[in-house]
Amino acid sequence: MSHTRLKGSERARVALRIMATSDVHATLLDYDYSKDSATELGSLARAATVIEAAREEVPATLVFDNGDFLEGAAIADPYEGGAGVGADNPVVKAMNALRYDAIGLGNHEFNMPAEDVRAALQALLPPVLCANLRLSRDRDASVYADLWQSHVLLTRSVTDQRGQDHDLQVGVFSVLPPQVVAWDALRIAGRLVAEDMMAAARRQVAELRRQGADVIVALAHSGVRDDHHTEETENVSVPLAGLDGVDVVVAGHVHRVFPSPSFGLTEAIDPVAGTLHGTPAVMPGVYATHVGQIDLSLVRGAEGWQVETQEVQVHDLRAEKGAAPVESPRIVSAVQGAHAQTLANMRRTIGTVKGPVTSYFSMVKDDCASRLVAEAKLAFARRELAGSGLEDMPLVASVAPLKCGGRAGPFHYVDVAPGAVSARVIADMQPYSNHVSVIQTCGRDVVEWLEKGCAVYNQLFAGEEGQFLYDRDTPTYNREAIYGLSYTVDLSQPARYAMDGSLINPQARRVGDICWRGVQIAPSQDFLLVTNDYRGGGGGNFPAMGQERAVEIAPARVRDILAQHIAETSGQRDETLETWQLHRMKGVKAVFDTGPGAAAYLDLAGLPMRRLGAVEGGFARFELDMARL
Repeated sequence: MSHTRLKGSERARVALRIMATSDVHATLLDYDYSKDSATELGSLARAATVIEAAREEVPATLVFDNGDFLEGAAIADPYEGGAGVGADNPVVKAMNALRYDAIGLGNHEFNMPAEDVRAALQALLPPVLCANLRLSRDRDASVYADLWQSHVLLTRSVTDQRGQDHDLQVGVFSVLPPQVVAWDALRIAGRLVAEDMMAAARRQVAELRRQGADVIVALAHSGVRDDHHTEETENVSVPLAGLDGVDVVVAGHVHRVFPSPSFGLTEAIDPVAGTLHGTPAVMPGVYATHVGQIDLSLVRGAEGWQVETQEVQVHDLRAEKGAAPVESPRIVSAVQGAHAQTLANMRRTIGTVKGPVTSYFSMVKDDCASRLVAEAKLAFARRELAGSGLEDMPLVASVAPLKCGGRAGPFHYVDVAPGAVSARVIADMQPYSNHVSVIQTCGRDVVEWLEKGCAVYNQLFAGEEGQFLYDRDTPTYNREAIYGLSYTVDLSQPARYAMDGSLINPQARRVGDICWRGVQIAPSQDFLLVTNDYRGGGGGNFPAMGQERAVEIAPARVRDILAQHIAETSGQRDETLETWQLHRMKGVKAVFDTGPGAAAYLDLAGLPMRRLGAVEGGFARFELDMARL
């Protein structure tokens, strides 16, 4: 459809409204199960209230979800491999109650066992879409057969300004990152084949136009980044919006909000108007903190319906940004049984910890939360590798801080007091259902892995005031540390890798003094790296990764082995397990933001730092004297 403005036209004019959610991650109610407390941060139930009001205002309102909805919150966990799958899955109940018009798949849908994915998708009432993921002919993929379709053509009756009725044909298709085949290889490798998103989008636009679509909506489980597309690029919402025939883009996957001033104005991106290449686009954040809305005024011309005006906005559902909408009774009622069951499950005691477990300083030093996960991975891997012929190979483990503030806010941290540990603590430390993966690698690849993990930090300069150690909204889940090696990180050097994994400074080296049991590692030295299946399959674009390097082990979730480890050890940490530290820098005092709860652990952190006070967004700011490290 053309986006030409037809001012003053007396031709038929109609209103079409698009409402969108994305990356909800099973956040059905505004409740933090890991903290066992109600919150005011957003939920699908709050989003439903906004959506219901939007439907009242504009009769021709279409509601879409853009993927990553099935897992991510504890209320969805009991439904993995147990009772309550299918129509009894609370996520399915909530989404059916909200009455979506179509749902696009995200990569995290495939974190679940294939049989549970099948049961859930079959029970959803709206059409489920994915245009670039198909069944393989090389392996039995019947468990995924007939669960989604490439596109749908929706007919909506609209009334123009003169009271005349028209049937509007709205075509909708969905795409997701093709890397999902590697990220979730444990479940879908050989069963599903992924196609480049842009290639699939071009084909869908042509087909929907052939079928008579007046408007085409692209559900892109893909981020707003830049407009340089290469084959199988992970974030293509900008070039996708530039395709002739695409009228609306719903973006997601990277957990950001668009339109937003956090994006710069470029030739392709207008963060104020909410357009990409002039096409209206919205990206509604993560965990149902926002709902996207696009309003189109369409006029009928000689070539069919055309966009006269467009308005893009995101509704912020967090109380800190205003009065949070009430939770929809329809959604609350649909999931109240699952909510009660989840509370009982999460309150089960599984063991104890002898000291506090926090992630407030995970980006500054080795922390107890990451260390416990690393120890659990290593203990599991040693048991699995016994008798395999690989048990004598050097074994190390990588861990990233999954709950460390950032875009998720000042309370998105692990904070566990000494004493009894319930199941909710495990979910707090491991919010995703990733499985353990063991990768066979070598010293030179370990070095590159570590360099990529340190790309999240800023370069620091002696004598400069107010330098940030890292940007507050940096994706901390890409800050991989390796336990079992000792090494230092020198931030006087520029990053060797960009956040997307591209090599940007080939001569730069931040990571040094890398030793295994006190001896410098050799480039050809063999290692076994215990990580998770997302990272081992290439997630985050870390170098020298891939499922072809994986060692066969029994399937096990990181969350489950962590629970077992705490039950067996009472969280008694192995302080001899070596890991990283920041390199001393004279004349540098770097600042960083963390959760306000960090103040209680300042003495325990043992770092030369001081609290500067509260800052915007509810965070607390600290200053680290790097000359005294």
